[in-house]
Amino acid sequence: MVENEQLYNEIREAVNAIPMKIGFEGIGGISEYVTKSVLVGYAVVQYTVTEKGLDNREITKTFVKSNPVYQDGSGSDIYGVETRIRNEETVIGVVPATRPTYGIFGLMPLDDLSLEQVASLSFSHFGKDKFLGFEYEGVEHPNWISMLREKWIEIVYEHEKDREMWGEIQE
Repeated sequence: MVENEQLYNEIREAVNAIPMKIGFEGIGGISEYVTKSVLVGYAVVQYTVTEKGLDNREITKTFVKSNPVYQDGSGSDIYGVETRIRNEETVIGVVPATRPTYGIFGLMPLDDLSLEQVASLSFSHFGKDKFLGFEYEGVEHPNWISMLREKWIEIVYEHEKDREMWGEIQE
């Protein structure tokens, strides 16, 4: 729910003025606001969870999930593939992706980005990339730029509300 419609609209206008583009990951890492990473497959991963039941006995459950595997273009000396496997997980197989398939990631602002910084385009530090979704050939997908802009608006709006609440903005 938007409490301050005027502030929200100012932020929306400033974020919409940022010249965001979609591109592929460059050799030096992320190259655009929205980055497509080539999905080469899925690692099928097994892991176990041990819980205590209502009767205080330990119950062990085994799960299987799939982790996306991306072509690594991060600029490392060794080009290959990348996925995240936790210590308690075991890869039990790999399934190739249909071609072409992409993982879509958005460059997120830091939580303390202000309206003034957005409006003047005077920011250069970013937070972690956010996974936005997958893009498959022949399948309709969201407008990634619009989706990313909405996430930026939410972050900046929450920061500005906090600043107002703590009296950091003098009117």
